[in-house]
Amino acid sequence: MLWIEKYRPDELDAILGEEHIKRQLQYFADSGSFPHLLLSGPRGSGKTTVLDSFLKLIYQDHVAENVTVIPSGTLFSQGRAYLEANPKFTPLYQKSQSVLSNFKYIVRWHASLKPLNREFRVIVFDCADALSHDAQNGLRRTMERFSATCRFIFVTTQPSALISPIRSRTLPLSFLPIESSLIEARLREILDLEGKAGAIPDDDIALLAIAVRGDLRKAIMHLQVAVELGNPIRPEEIDDTEISRFGDIILDAIRRGDLLAAVKSAESLMIEYGLSGRELIGTLRRSLKVCCNDPNATLLLAEADAMLGQSGNEYLQVNAFLARLEELKI
Repeated sequence: MLWIEKYRPDELDAILGEEHIKRQLQYFADSGSFPHLLLSGPRGSGKTTVLDSFLKLIYQDHVAENVTVIPSGTLFSQGRAYLEANPKFTPLYQKSQSVLSNFKYIVRWHASLKPLNREFRVIVFDCADALSHDAQNGLRRTMERFSATCRFIFVTTQPSALISPIRSRTLPLSFLPIESSLIEARLREILDLEGKAGAIPDDDIALLAIAVRGDLRKAIMHLQVAVELGNPIRPEEIDDTEISRFGDIILDAIRRGDLLAAVKSAESLMIEYGLSGRELIGTLRRSLKVCCNDPNATLLLAEADAMLGQSGNEYLQVNAFLARLEELKI
């Protein structure tokens, strides 16, 4: 069994960090009501775990009956294929309608359902940054219509991708990367629970906690691999993953002058792997650091990161960055 699932907390008090967010959610649970929410933060910072624990407090044993989770990234990347294959949405799927029309209909239908043991039910939009502006505009009207009987929760790594009317209707809860000291303590605790105390040198655990940059999920996965497969922990290789190799592929296409291939690879990272635009820029930054030290490339990276912080259309900004990078002839 994967340790990330085995040791996933199911109570708010057991979750690392974010004390102010946990206090706020505990207050909502005690009062029995809460507003629409916007949970944002980097990967592995605990957004989904905190949300799951909170919803259990609200609905007890009736979470499944009262909560609808819509994986926005998967739905809009796979489109009709996903709607036809998912048993939760297939009965509502209308072949003659577009994916956007089906999405709006499904949301309205679930929002109109009668809650089981509360005055309201919940719809969660995972990877909410994948929602198109048309989808978000449709949600704005649905939120107004069903606000008395349904709460909408948006989970994202890129809150700026949501339109202002959505953000203004939600209470923002911003998650920060988990502190390395908390990650280190949790890794040691897991080793103790597994009866593997001392299996990994203390210095390696400390370095791993720093190398994952606040991503507890990644830290636990690397720890399990190191213990069960006997692989040494190499902090310098923590980011040498399939995603970082995609970064190398993108830059190789840029150097060949094949901008279309670079754009397709970038879009694949954002759609299939769920990376935000700024996370993609971070991946390219690490790849550029290895292959070249062009100061103009550094300036382009900084400008792209700044624009992504202000713009809702990540794809346009990433494509513009790649086009300008190609012009540098790195």
